[in-house]
Amino acid sequence: MFLQLLEALSPLTFETYMELALYHPDYGYYARGNVPGKAGDFITSPCVHKVFGATLALQVLEAYELLNRSKNFVILEAGAGAGYLALDILEYLSLKGFHFPYYIVEPFSALRAFQEQTLSRYLSQVNWFKSFEELPLFEGIFICNELFDALPVHLIEKKGEDLFEIWLEFKEKEVTEKFEKLTDPEILKRVYPYFPRWPEGYRTEVCLRAEEIYKALSQKMKRGLIVIIDYGYPRADYYHPGRSRGTLLCYYRHRVCDNPYFKPGHIDITAHVDFTYLRELAEKYGFLNLGFTQQGPYLASLGIDQVFLEISDNSFKDKEALKMLVFPEGFGHSHWVLVQGRFIGLGSIPKLSGFRFSNRLKLLY
Repeated sequence: MFLQLLEALSPLTFETYMELALYHPDYGYYARGNVPGKAGDFITSPCVHKVFGATLALQVLEAYELLNRSKNFVILEAGAGAGYLALDILEYLSLKGFHFPYYIVEPFSALRAFQEQTLSRYLSQVNWFKSFEELPLFEGIFICNELFDALPVHLIEKKGEDLFEIWLEFKEKEVTEKFEKLTDPEILKRVYPYFPRWPEGYRTEVCLRAEEIYKALSQKMKRGLIVIIDYGYPRADYYHPGRSRGTLLCYYRHRVCDNPYFKPGHIDITAHVDFTYLRELAEKYGFLNLGFTQQGPYLASLGIDQVFLEISDNSFKDKEALKMLVFPEGFGHSHWVLVQGRFIGLGSIPKLSGFRFSNRLKLLY
């Protein structure tokens, strides 16, 4: 049925295809209830060990103090998956005597069902919203782990001295890529400084969808922090001439696949994040850029070692999980943390403890 729909909609841009393959209400990968974990197609940091979420709870508490212990403080998450990160944050905060409201933006009923099951002990604290637009005005902290890498992207390629966008034609269960001259000014502006150095056939991605999230947050968040954890690059690295096949990746049953047309709706499709783009969006919508570093030094700066001693069994398995979260061979090097904020009426710009060991924000300028 999904292939029939794609045939009916052809020709369509790769961005439209990616949106349908991931988010179509009936056939999309996430709408089907796919979540990270051993039984899924990939794992994320919350799947590795609860110390990840517990350490982020320290960032929550720091935000709470920065907002002068606001009585209206809330935690907001999007891209919550099966709810493991929310559970680990709420458990650690409960251990410390804090019981903040927890908002989750979740458009899909199948994923909400997973989250309700995971968070069964905390349902009195959790509120679900189908979109950012439904959120009430709030102050607090917005946390997202591997959200922006799942946003649909435009796929572009250099041919000769011109740039082309990839369009797709689905017919009789086959897909054909077609090349249309790129005319979108937003995409051209993004890649123009880099494209003259690209070799023939260079292919890459451009995401424009993150702006929708920042626009909504600018309307809903009165004050607070934005904490983004994801894999990606500063723009100069993203569009480096040597990265000639882009960053597009697919995951199926814990195997990496480079064919985004394999099993549409049953395979996860991702692209690395252009963190310079997120820095620009923050400035456009009234947020300060406070810190940028890799996940390892960020968690170490927050105090993951002490949290680990508090909540783990200190077993070999636990220690290996900690290494995966912090060490360069695991998520500690591949994932980055970008923290932004809005502190209207609070005076000075805060220095966050998560960047004591490393702050590489200058890479985004």
